[in-house]
Amino acid sequence: MTPDRITPSLRRELVLLTAWMFFMMVIGTINNSTVLFLFIGLLVYVVWNLYNLNQLSKWLANPSKQTPDVIGIWDEVYYQLYQLYRRQRKSRRKLTSILNRFQKSTQALPYATIILNTLNEIEWFNPAASKMFDLHTGIDIGQRIDNLIRAPKFVNYLLKKDFKKPLKFPVNQKKIILNITPYGNGQYLISARDITALSQLDDMRRDFISNASHELRTPLTVMSGYIEFLQHKADEKTKVPLENIHQQTVRMNRIITELIDLAKLESSANVDYTNIVDIKTILNDIYTEACSLDQNRHHIELIIEDESQGNDATTNLHGSYEELRMAFSNLLTNAIRYTPEGKDIKLFSTTHKTGISIGVKDSGVGINYEHIPRLTERFYRVDEGRSREQGGTGLGLAIVKHVLDRHDATLHILSEPGKGSTFCCEFPLSHIE
Repeated sequence: MTPDRITPSLRRELVLLTAWMFFMMVIGTINNSTVLFLFIGLLVYVVWNLYNLNQLSKWLANPSKQTPDVIGIWDEVYYQLYQLYRRQRKSRRKLTSILNRFQKSTQALPYATIILNTLNEIEWFNPAASKMFDLHTGIDIGQRIDNLIRAPKFVNYLLKKDFKKPLKFPVNQKKIILNITPYGNGQYLISARDITALSQLDDMRRDFISNASHELRTPLTVMSGYIEFLQHKADEKTKVPLENIHQQTVRMNRIITELIDLAKLESSANVDYTNIVDIKTILNDIYTEACSLDQNRHHIELIIEDESQGNDATTNLHGSYEELRMAFSNLLTNAIRYTPEGKDIKLFSTTHKTGISIGVKDSGVGINYEHIPRLTERFYRVDEGRSREQGGTGLGLAIVKHVLDRHDATLHILSEPGKGSTFCCEFPLSHIE
């Protein structure tokens, strides 16, 4: 130990020890027993330190403002420990205050909040959670949450430990949306809220759209029949107005059909992933149908690639054939509708290491960047006048987005005005066979 690292208290202790041993050496010299008295002096010093260690142990077991009366380095030790104890007590009071405020604010939250440990046992919950899940503070603290909330969907969600998406499930005649957030060392924070009213409103909206669409279809069919009958007997003056009326009824029928498709998607059960869809088959069907619809007005090309196994490899996708066909067909139909005649359109599928990309690339007018985030909204149009002229309904991309959400896929849109657009559906590797 270098001199500059010796504390003043240790320096004083060394001086006292040296003086004490010198005193014992003098007494030993007088009595012709120097070694004996030096040993006695050292023994007394060791016993004194052992006594102080014992006093320190007692004080540490029950710290207080009153410290033992000591001299030498022990006085400095007690002083430093007492200051450390004061700082620790102050920090503890501050943390306790913060924790109390946090618990009070959490208890005031309208959302149910539950804290679980690594064994999924309840450590704490707020009054909203007590009311929502019928929990009792004196009984259910320390109980496994899957023993108290026995909904099968919740138990499976908890066991899978895949908490990226929230869970919606019924409990106690309510519909709950629940999130689980891992934190700390294997702990979990559950937050849940009652969405029964929102769910009922959504059901009413969906039922209204479905029922209204079905009710409108019959009179429109009758109108279309009469319009076609009148067109056959129309003269030159009434031919154009009747043609315009016919186009609007066709467009209205298309809107109703797509509203019904959306309502079916929203009300249908989860996708059955045991179904296998052959990518080549579904894309060839869509390609053939599009070419027939297009009547050689565009150069439509089908490209199927597998980067890992070569272009001749066959890739299957788990999901619903009808829903996927609806989504891909909507993308290709949109490209045909908004791409000028004579331009190129590509329907493509690319299998890669992270999944499969299926989409449509056109060389049309393109879309400004500010419109892209809203393209999948219902009835949203970049250019309303132009969209109506082309027969667009504003529902095609909404249907695509809904189908992809049901298949755990995402839609990526790349577009530049004057250079065309690319609509790409990205499916995860887990959905490929």
